[in-house]
Amino acid sequence: MTDVEAPAPRSVTAVAPRIKAVLGVVLGDDQLAATITDDTNIVDDLGLNSIQMINFLLALEDAFDVELEFEDLTFAQLESFPEICRFVVAAMPDEP
Repeated sequence: MTDVEAPAPRSVTAVAPRIKAVLGVVLGDDQLAATITDDTNIVDDLGLNSIQMINFLLALEDAFDVELEFEDLTFAQLESFPEICRFVVAAMPDEP
C-alpha cells in the first residue's frame, strides 16, 4: 500500500491514480484501478455499499492526509469518480 501513501499532488489528474488504488484496496481488488474511467459510477458499476463507502472515504483521508467534510458531499459526488477526485483536491491544503 506504499504507492497509496505517496505525497499528494494537487490536481485531479494527479490524484486519480491514487484514488483508484484506494478503491482497489477497499474493495480487495488490486486489478480494479485499470478498469476505472471517468464514466465509472462507483456505486452502480463497482458495487460499493454504504460500509465500503465509509471505509473508502476514511481511506482517502489517510492516503491524502486531508479531512473530508462529509456533510458537504452530495450523492452525485459519491457516485461519480471524477467528482470524488475533485472533492479530494478541494480538501487538500494550498501548496506553499
